[in-house]
Amino acid sequence: MVESEGCRRVTERQASPTAKPTYGIALEESLMNVIDVLGKEQLKENLPEFRSGDTVKVYSKIVEGGKERVQMFEGVVTVRKGGGAHEAITVRRIAHGVGVEKSFLLHSPRVDRIEVSKRGIVRRSRLYYLADKIGKDARIKEKKIVKAAR
Repeated sequence: MVESEGCRRVTERQASPTAKPTYGIALEESLMNVIDVLGKEQLKENLPEFRSGDTVKVYSKIVEGGKERVQMFEGVVTVRKGGGAHEAITVRRIAHGVGVEKSFLLHSPRVDRIEVSKRGIVRRSRLYYLADKIGKDARIKEKKIVKAAR
C-alpha cells in the first residue's frame, strides 16, 4: 500500500496493536453519571417500608375528562421488583369474586402516596401462588405489631 506524503496521520494509539481506544469510555461514564443523577432526582423519599405479603393502600392520581382525582387501591403486595426510579410493585385484591392485579411504579408522579395497612408473614419474595388460591386459602398470616406504651 503506497501512501502519499501528508495524507497519513499516525498516532501513538494506532501504532500500538494492543492499545484500546478510550474516547468512548469517558463519554460513556459521563452519560451514566448524568443518568444516575437524573434517576436520583426522581426518587421519592416519603415511601414507607413494606415488602411482599403486606397489605397496602396505594393512592394513585387518575385523570378523567380533564379532571384529576385520587383513587385508592388496597391489596396484598405480591411482587416488588426493580430498583431506583424503575422500582415497581404489583398489588392483588379480590373484587366481586374476581382477582385483580395492578402494577405501580413506586417513584411515579401518578402515585400520590402509599400506606401500609397490615404486615404479612410470608417466606417468599414473589407470591405468584396466591393467584391459584381461592377464599380462605388466599389469606396471609398477619404479623402482630406491639406498640410500646407511652
